[in-house]
Parts: sequence; C-alpha cells; structure tokens
Amino acid sequence: MNEYKIVKITDLGTVNRGKSKHRPRNDSILYGGEYPFIQTGDVKKANLHLVDYTQTYNDVGLKQSKLWKKGTLCFTIAANIADSAILGMDACFPDSIVGFLPYENVSDTTYVKYLFDELKLYFQQISKGTTQDNLSLDKICRVKLRVPDYDTQVKVASILSTYDNLIENNNKRIRLLEQMAENLYKEWFVRFRFPGYEDVEFEGGIPKGWKVERLKKYGRVETGKTPSTEVADNYGEDYLFIKTPDMRGNIWVIDTVERLSQKGHSTQKKKKLPKGSIMVSCIGTGGVVAINSKEGHTNQQINSIILDDSNNREWLYMLCVGLKTTIEMFGATGSTMTNLSKGKFENLKIIEPPYEMRKKYHELTYDIFAEVEKLMYVNDNLIKQRDYLLPRLMSGKLEV
Repeated sequence: MNEYKIVKITDLGTVNRGKSKHRPRNDSILYGGEYPFIQTGDVKKANLHLVDYTQTYNDVGLKQSKLWKKGTLCFTIAANIADSAILGMDACFPDSIVGFLPYENVSDTTYVKYLFDELKLYFQQISKGTTQDNLSLDKICRVKLRVPDYDTQVKVASILSTYDNLIENNNKRIRLLEQMAENLYKEWFVRFRFPGYEDVEFEGGIPKGWKVERLKKYGRVETGKTPSTEVADNYGEDYLFIKTPDMRGNIWVIDTVERLSQKGHSTQKKKKLPKGSIMVSCIGTGGVVAINSKEGHTNQQINSIILDDSNNREWLYMLCVGLKTTIEMFGATGSTMTNLSKGKFENLKIIEPPYEMRKKYHELTYDIFAEVEKLMYVNDNLIKQRDYLLPRLMSGKLEV
C-alpha cells in the first residue's frame, strides 16, 4: 500500500497569480501580437492541455504581464471557479488565473491537475461570497492535500492522462472534420465557387437562379419553454433539456446538464424536437447553433427549425452559424443582451442556392457530420471512464 502524506500546495511547487496590471484591461493597445493571452473561459473549454485561445498580447501587453512557460498548470480563481488545464505553449494570463509549477521530483504537474479536478467542488464551496465568488490564493494555500510519493503520482497521472490524450486526439479530428465542412460551405455558398460557377451569370450580386428566402421556408420554427421548476417531478432523465451552454462549441448536443422527466415533457408535448433539429440561441448570447442528437426540448432562449427536408440540414446549419451578427443586430434591445423573437427569427432573409446544390452539399458532408457525432459519443464514454477511475486512483483505493 502506498503511503500518503498531508501537504499544502506550496509543499509541492510554486503557485502565483497571473499578471495584467494595465487598466482598463480591454485597452486595444495591449492586444494583437504574438503572445497567447489566456482567459478563464479558455481554461474552462480546455481538457487536459490548453492549446486554443481567443486573444493575444503584443509587446505592450507582455510588458505589463508575465509570460508563463509551457507546462504551467493554470487554475481559475474568478468567473468560472476551479477549472484547470496545462499550458500547451508559453502564454500570459491575468490575476483571475493562478499558475502552478512543480518542484522537481516532488510533484507531477499532471497529477496535481487531477488532484484539483477531484477537489473542484470543494474549491467552489470555499470560494462562495456574498456578492461574487472568488477563490483567493491564500485559501488555496491553506487547503490540505493528501498525496502519495512522486513515482506513484506519475503512475496515477499516466493512467488518467491516457483517457485525456485519447479525448484530445478525438477533439483534433473533430476540429479538422468541422473545418472541412466549413471550408466547402464557404467555397460554394460564400465565395460562390461552386461546381460550374465559371458559366453562371450574376444578378443583384448573387448567382442567377439563387433566391432570397426566409428561414421559415425550411421547416416549423419552435421556441422552447421551461417547465415549472417548482414541480420537481418535471425533471428527470427521459429527455434532453437543452440550454445555450449545452450548445457552445459543438455541432451536436449529445447530452445536457439538465433533463426532463416524462411528466415535464407532457406539459409541453408540442415543444418536443425530433433528432436533427437546428437550434439557434436568440436570447442572451445570440447566434449559438447546434443540432440535437436525440429528441428533446430547449428552454425559451432558443428557436429551433424542425426541418421539412433533411437534405437541407448541413447547409442550413452552416448558414445559421453565419447569421450570428444578423441575430445580434436584429435582436438588439438597447442593453447588452440579445432578444430576437420567434417572429423576427423565422422571417430573417437568407440567400438560397438551388435545391440540387444544397442536396449535393448534404451528400458530401453527411458522413463528416456523422463522424463528428460518433467521436463526441466516444469522448463522452472516455470521460465517464476517466471520472469513474479518478477518485479511486487519487484515494489509493485502486492501486497502481
């Protein structure tokens, strides 16, 4: 049996907050250079390794910040609390993220990441505040951690990271597949370089034979609804209950944080979406698009198109992704929140290519979309296996 010691994070390595001294933080003079600038949302979206980011610092940004080395463990302490990931490149991050670097032969960075994952709920509980949740560096440093010797840490991390490495490889495949479908869509329907385009005349800025139509042409538009939350029996495991966060970053929604029971479904039967409906967020964060992999319901922030013809699905999904700016503009309320009604949504004008071209795009991309869905289910299974092993390996109940 491996022996475990009770230590603090400062016994395992150095831990310091990120740095972003300039105010205001969104000052444009800081951005647009070669240095990745990691934010809490980037950490949340990452799996084991953080390789994707949305913002970069220039030399001015770097000067008022700090460049952390590849391999640093990032841990969020504000906004979304207690998310963690290991930097896949040198990067900067603000003081809402803590950076951990291990002492050599004392702790393993990957093991500490999994240790933080296991303690995530506890970290979130101790961060609760009266107005805003915040996890201070002092609180982190006071937490008592139970860890084995270094060699055991490496072995445990190796087992768990096998699952995460498979997940990350699948995510790379998913991104490549999505890029293939997007590139073909843009080539045909944005740049108008579709087969035979050389012989097509243009009228009014679009190819001859193309039309201006409205979204409602392609199927029934349904606005979701939330069953009464005061009736606990409305919620269970029978039907997906899709909200905007369930849709972010995914072509397909294969699972949801919350589900409806048969009773919850029965209160709004007409709202049920068959598999393959195109869902678009229109309230709050507008223009998030996904397809449901199983029948289910959405909340009232989402308008969905229940397609009359599945040959339109892949083309219409890509088209809706490109409507984000339009949705935000027509849904502007004078505040920061988008609110686009069903009526306005279904009457949005779009450019429609000929049916045979939409059908051809469907035939060329159907397998791509299906493979993405398959890989998402594979990842879901890998995550469940990893999460099943995590507490058993970390506690020592399952020896390595």
